[in-house]
Amino acid sequence: MKRNYPIGLLAIVTILVVSSAICTLGVLRSPARSPMAAEDLGDLSQPVGSFRMVERSGRSVSADDLSDRVAIASFIFTRCALSCPRITGIMKDLQDRLAGSDVLLLSFTVDPEYDTPAVLKTYADRFGARPDRWWFLNGPKDETYRMIRERFQLGVMPATAPPGPEDEAIIHSDRLALLDHGRIVGIFDSTDPEAVDAIVRKARRRSLPAWVAALPSINAGLNGLSAILLFAGWVLIRRYRLAGPGVLMDLDSTETSPVPAGPLAHPLVRGHVACMIAAIATSALFLTCYLIYHAMAGSMPFERGGPPRVAYLSILLSHTMLAIAAVPMILTTVARAWTGRFDRHVSIASITLPIWFYVAVTGVVIYLMLYHLPALLTTVSPGM
Repeated sequence: MKRNYPIGLLAIVTILVVSSAICTLGVLRSPARSPMAAEDLGDLSQPVGSFRMVERSGRSVSADDLSDRVAIASFIFTRCALSCPRITGIMKDLQDRLAGSDVLLLSFTVDPEYDTPAVLKTYADRFGARPDRWWFLNGPKDETYRMIRERFQLGVMPATAPPGPEDEAIIHSDRLALLDHGRIVGIFDSTDPEAVDAIVRKARRRSLPAWVAALPSINAGLNGLSAILLFAGWVLIRRYRLAGPGVLMDLDSTETSPVPAGPLAHPLVRGHVACMIAAIATSALFLTCYLIYHAMAGSMPFERGGPPRVAYLSILLSHTMLAIAAVPMILTTVARAWTGRFDRHVSIASITLPIWFYVAVTGVVIYLMLYHLPALLTTVSPGM
């Protein structure tokens, strides 16, 4: 039986080299990403702390109302003619983009003496703010300013001189803050479209049900299990070929004994078949979980630049291309075995196996690079 392992390995190397060349050129030619505010505060995240304010509807709102929610906060005042309409317009866009999620939007006024709940209601209605998803909050001025400065680590202060036509009476930050269960976990520049896109992705992902949020780890585990099953199946069938089809070899010794004719009667072949069926089922379950996760959470971009980005994109592109090619190859391999065409089964299986194994292993690598490498690089090189 002809075995074509070199063909499968050559296909992997070729696709990987081509992917690396494409991704290297793409990264070099792509414009530099605009600088963004610190997206994830990590160890610097802190509780929003206790507060009590009044929503535009007149009801009281406290920190307890945020303890089980993901929220995006902004800071505005209704008499602001420059930055605040833009910020509130962005919040309106976030309300539309986050439709269907449980993410809450918060607009804190920095002019609470003028922005009464009634004034805030009129202002909110002008922007189509839904009362159940977007709250406009008024609180004591001193407490509001202290919260902004000490907890959000952002600036706010009255103008030192009478404002002109292009000045604002209150100088305040135009950053957006991401809150997760009462903690401030990220600060984003509202003037940077990439930062706004990032806060949408992160807010949506943080608000996912726990079972959906666990799917990337589950998918990585399924890929790893598939690789183990493929390797085990290959070892078993290799032992069968080394022992010879007409004898049964004890795996723990060199003694042999006759076995009934026919490959499927051999325990090593049966073990091989069981491993391959389990690998197919595992890969199918992975694909199902993958589609569910991305339908609910969307895609997650790799946010590091430089060589790590080239490496990640090269692995991802080669993984994707070979995964697409592997599906018909796996089906053909199974069909030939099912119909007893074992010579033709072996010839294509020896190409399919290394490609399928590469796809499974790189699935784990992609997960590690996407979800764990950025944090590791930040820890190793905090100044980057």
